[in-house]
Amino acid sequence: MNTYISIIFKIMDHFRKRTLLAPEVSIYLNNQRIKPLYKPGGYFIFTDLPSGRASFEIVSPIFRTKKVVADILEAGNGYIMNHLMMSPSRKYPFGGPVTTVSGTITMGGVPFTEQQFHIIPGDGGEVMKIAEDKAEAGNNLLKLFVAVPGRQLSIPGKFMIKDKEEAKREFCLITQNADQDGRYPLEKGMAYSHLRATPLVEVIECATSLDGSFFTALPDLKERKASLDVLVQETAGNSIRRTFEIEAYKENNLADIEIENN
Repeated sequence: MNTYISIIFKIMDHFRKRTLLAPEVSIYLNNQRIKPLYKPGGYFIFTDLPSGRASFEIVSPIFRTKKVVADILEAGNGYIMNHLMMSPSRKYPFGGPVTTVSGTITMGGVPFTEQQFHIIPGDGGEVMKIAEDKAEAGNNLLKLFVAVPGRQLSIPGKFMIKDKEEAKREFCLITQNADQDGRYPLEKGMAYSHLRATPLVEVIECATSLDGSFFTALPDLKERKASLDVLVQETAGNSIRRTFEIEAYKENNLADIEIENN
């Protein structure tokens, strides 16, 4: 009897940029705990799942719970590959001073429940630029010029393609370092085409809990300012932005953040 791969998660510690080991997380499929096959490099491999919509929860005491919904393909028709960046919880062993940000987001007076949003740390400066004449929609390889020292790049990591047309701004997840031609692989193809020199800005993906609360840790900050970018649609161009002054290497409670319902 043949065994078919249904979906693979590559799970990483977003704060320390390391792949996770199998004992570090518990995974639930449709509310039932499941033990996937584990391969070195943080690969959690699920086989012979029934086709259709599947809901996963990745749980750990030191990370924020991550939820993933995927449409599993029919056996033999291929598999899904997801790169998951786990964000620290309050119990994470930071081992020293760190900049943390917390708060509660509401929309129209109602908790912004279990929703994704992004934080742009520091001054939101560009870290890379597109280095090809036209990066076409659908491409999952992107040639980039690095605008900062390579050691400052957070890869794997999530970035905003900051197109001059706001409606075309979008988020992308770069999964690994560039090949010899300077092309970086993306987790999925771009939704829009972008011109040469369009900048990319690093972002941190966050999510709220049932009550709209959130907690995250930021990388080293050169500035004492962070931009909180609340994503309410599918693209960065439809985001609502709130900007806050924060203290580096301290706990920053932004308290209640009210956003308007578009």
